[in-house]
Amino acid sequence: MLRLICLAVAGLFAASAVPTSAPVPPAEVAPMGLITLGLEEELDRVEKLLADADKYSDNEEQLMRAGGVIACLSQAAIEHADHEQAKYAAPALRDAALELQSVGDHEEAVAVQETLKQAWEGKSEGEHEREHGWDELIGMYEMMEEMNDRNGGLSRSLRRSRGRESEQLNASTNAILALAMMADHNYLIEEEDAKTWDQLSIDYQQAMTGLIGAIKEKDQDKIAEFYKAGNRACDKCHEQFRD
Repeated sequence: MLRLICLAVAGLFAASAVPTSAPVPPAEVAPMGLITLGLEEELDRVEKLLADADKYSDNEEQLMRAGGVIACLSQAAIEHADHEQAKYAAPALRDAALELQSVGDHEEAVAVQETLKQAWEGKSEGEHEREHGWDELIGMYEMMEEMNDRNGGLSRSLRRSRGRESEQLNASTNAILALAMMADHNYLIEEEDAKTWDQLSIDYQQAMTGLIGAIKEKDQDKIAEFYKAGNRACDKCHEQFRD
């Protein structure tokens, strides 16, 4: 009986020790301005996806992905060293984005969208914690699909970069998503795989963070270097962990 109590207490301590902050400080991953711009882009995306109720079922997967991206970017904004720059209510924005990922129909989604709009304007109701586990912000499938699509968008910068913030968004958003990837060990079969998973995640994050600066500087050689580094991390990860 005593042993069971000790094990239960140990379990409680282990649960309380689970980190809720990002595995890498968001300020070291992407500028606050790009995080905010990324949020604006995703909120516009949600509005377009919900514009036609008849197309809701066709857009449901994209809507869930957008909710996950908004949740990750919002949490990054909360924890960012420059978070005071945000005019929006990031904790409320994150919580609404989490809710968006579990809506059942178009009507529910539109109601959540209204909450997103209010939070974007800096308004929020109720309690919204600043802390939130990074492994609970976006599903792994949705994350991987989003990163893959954005990686395709980054390939255009290989040809010629104009240095615009809009070009940097795919890199900055993928860099932030990599934090959620790094934190999520739920899909690992063996405990010893965690070290490799974390290293590949940080390799990808660092490549995307480097790519932000390379695109800004219009340095085509560096763009190619960081783009290839990101793809190498992805390939190694798929070789080891994809079924």
